[in-house]
Amino acid sequence: MRRPIGWTDKEWEGGEREVRVTFHANQIKWQFHPKGATEWDYTSVPTDANWDQLIAQLRRLMQRGHLFQQELELAEKRIYTPPKPFKTQQDYSQQ
Repeated sequence: MRRPIGWTDKEWEGGEREVRVTFHANQIKWQFHPKGATEWDYTSVPTDANWDQLIAQLRRLMQRGHLFQQELELAEKRIYTPPKPFKTQQDYSQQ
């Protein structure tokens, strides 16, 4: 995907949050930004409503010819791949 797909999730239990989704190497990367937070959350698991919204967004983009069928198929399978933890400087020094 050339650019992320995004929307505002107003039904989230903690209030509003911005949702951003990118596709890379047959994986879907979810990013969440709660209202008032300073950093993006990369570890939250998407809800069923988030998956439904993503599929709806992808179908709209597909009608306009802006994406590939493969991205829609990935979203319809609802395969969530948790992000890998980042290595810190301490991790490198312990090797």
